[in-house]
Amino acid sequence: MANVESAGFWSYTHRDDQLDGGRIVRLSERIASAFEIITGEPLEIFLDEKSIEWGDTLRMRLDSALTGTTFLIPVVTPKFLKSQECRREVIKFAGHAASLGLEELLLPIHYANVPQLAQGTDGEPADEVVELIARRKWVDWRELRLEDEDSPAYRQAVHKLALRLAEIIETAPPAMPVEVAPSGQNDEDTPGFIEVMAQAEEALPAWLDTVQQFAEFISTITEATTWATAEMEASDSRGGGFAGRMRVTEELSSRLAEPVRNVDALGSKYWAELAAIDPGIIGFIRHAAENDLSVEDTQVTQDFFKEIKQLVRVSSTTISQLQEFSDSVGVAARTSSQLRPTFRTIQAAVQKVIDGQAVVDEWSRMIDEVDLEGGDKLTLT
Repeated sequence: MANVESAGFWSYTHRDDQLDGGRIVRLSERIASAFEIITGEPLEIFLDEKSIEWGDTLRMRLDSALTGTTFLIPVVTPKFLKSQECRREVIKFAGHAASLGLEELLLPIHYANVPQLAQGTDGEPADEVVELIARRKWVDWRELRLEDEDSPAYRQAVHKLALRLAEIIETAPPAMPVEVAPSGQNDEDTPGFIEVMAQAEEALPAWLDTVQQFAEFISTITEATTWATAEMEASDSRGGGFAGRMRVTEELSSRLAEPVRNVDALGSKYWAELAAIDPGIIGFIRHAAENDLSVEDTQVTQDFFKEIKQLVRVSSTTISQLQEFSDSVGVAARTSSQLRPTFRTIQAAVQKVIDGQAVVDEWSRMIDEVDLEGGDKLTLT
C-alpha cells in the first residue's frame, strides 16, 4: 500500500478546541500516529482551515483529482454547524468526492451532540449540511470525548478510527470522474458533452430567479416586522400591556404564515437542485480542463461558464444581506415563543441559499482556472 500522499484535512472550530482543553487537536495527532503505526506510511494532517496552506493544499488536491488519498474529517458540534467556513468546506468536499465516486472520504466525527444528526429533525427545519453528514458513516465520539485520553477505551477508539482510514484507502475503488463524450460521438452508454449540461443550463434561469425572490422575501418580512413594531409601540402608548403585544404577535404570525411556507419550499428546491447537479458540473469543468474541445463544444462551454458567472454575481450581492437578515431573525426568535418556529423556518430557508453560494463559488473558482481561448487543450493549475 502506497500512502505517501495520504492526507487528512481536519475541519473544526478553534473555540471548540479551546473549550475542550486542546483535545480536538490532540485527537488529530493521535489518529495520525496510529495510522502510521498501522500502515507504516505517514498521514499528514492539515489543521488550520484559516491558513493559506490549508486552503491552497486542499484546492490543489481536489483540482488534481487526488481526492482518492484525501480525507476531510469534520469534527461536528453545534458550533461547527454555526460556522460558515466549516459548512462551506463540507459542501465543497462532498461535491468533489461525489464527482469522483469517492463519497466515503468525507469522514465526520460526531464530537458533541447534534440532535438532528443523532435523532432526526423531529419537526425542526432540515439542515442540509447535517443531512450530508448523516448520509456518511460518521464516528460517534460524544461519550469518548469525556474519557481520559490515555484510557484503554480512548486508545482503542483512536486505533479503530485510524484502522478505518487505512481500510478506506486500501479498498476504495479508483477515482471515477464523470465521463463525457464529444458532442459528435454516438455512444448510447456515454452522455454527450452537451447533454451532460442540459439539466444545469435549463435550471440556471430558475436559480437566478430564486436568489432574486429571496431578496424580495426579505423586503416582505421586513415590512411585516416593521408594522408589528409600530403596532406594539402604539398599543403600549394606549396602555395595552402584554395582551396588546400578544394580539400584534398573533397578527404578525398570521401575516407571515404563507410567505414563510413559500420561502421554505423555495429554499429547499434551490439547495436540492444545486446539490444534485454539483458533482456533474464539477466533472464537466474538470473534463473541459483536461481535454481538447471542438470549436462547437468550446463555444457551448464558454456560454455556459458565462451563465454560471452571472449566477455567482447576482447571488454574491444578496448573500451579505441574507446573512444580516438571518442574524436579526435569530435575535427576534428569542423574544417570542409563538414566533420562534416561524423564525427558525425563515433562518433555515435563508441558510440554504447561503450554503448554495459555497457550491456556485467553487464552480466559479474552477472556471477561473480554465483557459478556453481558441479551443486549445485546457489545463487546471
